[in-house]
Amino acid sequence: MDVDADQQRPGPRIMAEDVSEENLTTGLSLLVKVGNALLETAKQEAEASLETFVPRRITTLYGLLTAGADLYKRLGVKKKSEAEALWQKSEHHDAVREQVEELLQLERRWDSFLEAVGTRLQTEDGGAATGSLSPDAVLTEALSGRAVTLGRYLGQGHRLLLVLIRHFGCLACRDHVAELLNSQADLEARSMRVLVVSFGSREGAQMWLEQTGCSFEMVLDPQRQIYRTLGLSSSFTKVMKFSCLLQYSEYGAVDRDFPDVPSRLLEDIYQLGGDFLLDDTGKVLLSHASDHPLDRPTVAHILEAVEAVEAEGRSTSPA
Repeated sequence: MDVDADQQRPGPRIMAEDVSEENLTTGLSLLVKVGNALLETAKQEAEASLETFVPRRITTLYGLLTAGADLYKRLGVKKKSEAEALWQKSEHHDAVREQVEELLQLERRWDSFLEAVGTRLQTEDGGAATGSLSPDAVLTEALSGRAVTLGRYLGQGHRLLLVLIRHFGCLACRDHVAELLNSQADLEARSMRVLVVSFGSREGAQMWLEQTGCSFEMVLDPQRQIYRTLGLSSSFTKVMKFSCLLQYSEYGAVDRDFPDVPSRLLEDIYQLGGDFLLDDTGKVLLSHASDHPLDRPTVAHILEAVEAVEAEGRSTSPA
């Protein structure tokens, strides 16, 4: 990658309101330069061997995470949306507007490349979600290793909120579960019980439970029957999407480390997750299939949706 070390350094941290046109232009220019270099490297590797590109080489594109974090630090912001607000505010400057256009062109070429690879390999899976899950679906208890059915968790006077996580190293999944744990009393007050679902191994699940301190019950779906039934795909085109990686760069902007999980326990890093609320028969009442790794409903959204379901039930019940 032809990027000078001095150029890669984000420079001293400054406040967002102090960002100059020159600093903004330089930051955007460097992001575009790094992104173009990463994309060209990826194209060359895909051309050399398309079959080995996705499993072994596509992670080259993760270099955008560092470049994005460096930009945010340079601009004195913590979020992608804040950076976008800065350059939108400064687009009356020709130099800034030109760099923004370069960035948008890079994003289009980046995403088009991923879609072309996906089309050629035809490896993207997932399908339309169904309206219910079978109570007879067989799962594995993460802690005991015992085989159980989904029906064991249905009924009992509550609705079941299935939280299907991605791989065990997914930081966004951990944050989402932590938010649910912090709001457990509110969820229980609306007759909701949380069940965490993973497609990974027991070893990985036990490590995840220990690292997160999660007290929710957890089951394993190694064949991903529930994932597929609910329409959750494994998609590198969505996980590696340009805007998604720049959003993931927010973790680097605040120097937050990714979880320490051995690569052998990560399994499929392209699997997407989601949140689904079931009634006592397994019927899906609420569905949120994540479109990208950071796409999760807030607790407030879940509670509002439950209230809407309950209101609809009251309006259709006989007087």
